[in-house]
Amino acid sequence: MIRFVNHASFLVESAGISLLCDPWVAGSAFHEGWNLITEQPHPGLDEVDYIWFSHEHPDHFSIPFLRSIPAERRAAITILYQKTDDGRVMSFCRKLGFMVRELAHGRPEQLGSAMRVTCGQVPFYDSWLLIETEEHRILNTNDCVLDRPERIDLIRQEVTDCDILFTQFSYANWQDSRDNREARRALAREKLRRVKLQCMAFNPRFVVPFASFCYFSHVENAFMNADINMPVDVVQFIASHCAAAPILLIPNEDWDGRQPKNNDAALEWWSKRYAEAMAREKNSAQCSLSFVELETKAHGAIERVKRRNNFTLVTLLQRLGVIQKVVFELIDTGLCVSFDWIDGLKLLRTPPLSTIEIHSESLGFIFDNDFGVDTINVNARFNGTLRDKKRMIGLFSVLALNNTGRNLSISGSLQLMRPALVHQGLRTLGLLRG
Repeated sequence: MIRFVNHASFLVESAGISLLCDPWVAGSAFHEGWNLITEQPHPGLDEVDYIWFSHEHPDHFSIPFLRSIPAERRAAITILYQKTDDGRVMSFCRKLGFMVRELAHGRPEQLGSAMRVTCGQVPFYDSWLLIETEEHRILNTNDCVLDRPERIDLIRQEVTDCDILFTQFSYANWQDSRDNREARRALAREKLRRVKLQCMAFNPRFVVPFASFCYFSHVENAFMNADINMPVDVVQFIASHCAAAPILLIPNEDWDGRQPKNNDAALEWWSKRYAEAMAREKNSAQCSLSFVELETKAHGAIERVKRRNNFTLVTLLQRLGVIQKVVFELIDTGLCVSFDWIDGLKLLRTPPLSTIEIHSESLGFIFDNDFGVDTINVNARFNGTLRDKKRMIGLFSVLALNNTGRNLSISGSLQLMRPALVHQGLRTLGLLRG
């Protein structure tokens, strides 16, 4: 039995074993930037045997959900997660009282007598899961960036086919300036093209579109909602362009995984929920930060980078122009500031032509959190050109690297020289296309 929960979460039960994937069931995510299209009660989720998390993004790894599970129940639940260098997720879950089990890349692991899972990594932090039961081979690719055959081949080395494919169907990050609507439309079309690529590669009988049942819920990013793929878009696309049959599920719906279904009722249900979501009052920033407060946070970020990395190497990359100073216009205070790892945070009198427009609260969030720039890129609470965005990501990439348990050092750099990591890093910095 397969039960859809919400967004990127579903439950598989077979021969008395239950596995729950990526439960995010309530509350906002990404610094108040996202909310679920709908929130529903989901009784019994604390009674599962296993919970698998694909990666640390809060719409997949929901700490509030874990904390909501009664303490006395946690020892009976085993958390499954990809093997990482720092083991941070496993350590956190263990401290909460859960059992933990790391999954090595590509190695099948038995869960009871009738369920087997295989987890694989896709640089930098995403992972996929193949779930094998007596009834099904279910491939969950969630947010894995499968934009070209070579990336899909990383999975095909371990998984040649499946019966059921669960995959993302709409965009989930900033693309270009607010004025460039065509860029968002192109990204929406690209997400559907990736669904087709996966269907061609894995030849599923059914495709379940998921991992996109959320919306941009802040006053600063609500413009992003105009061009997202709707459930009707992906159902029609799969029916027209893929050999597989589309299966659209609503929260708490059970499906046997064997029979096609008429999606009309689910389409109508989701259409109403999307309309309700778009009509809700949007989130807004909670506070404004002064220059002195931002300066303190920026200093804290520099000190973290110094502790965890070879700071001489960081500054050398800046002097060589690999990473560059970024200028921020603060939309709430009117101030203009610049930041880099050599000079720190500086107040500017006159903004240059190329800037990132951002709320002081969000800039402070970037300084405070190693995952900050990744969060801001996802929640789209800023404005600028694509070039400005790549410069911002490049500048804070050392913090993002530290967030994955890696560091920028002579010895650490040798560990980063895997071709797939290098390729993705150069694409992120805008130094490589394709």
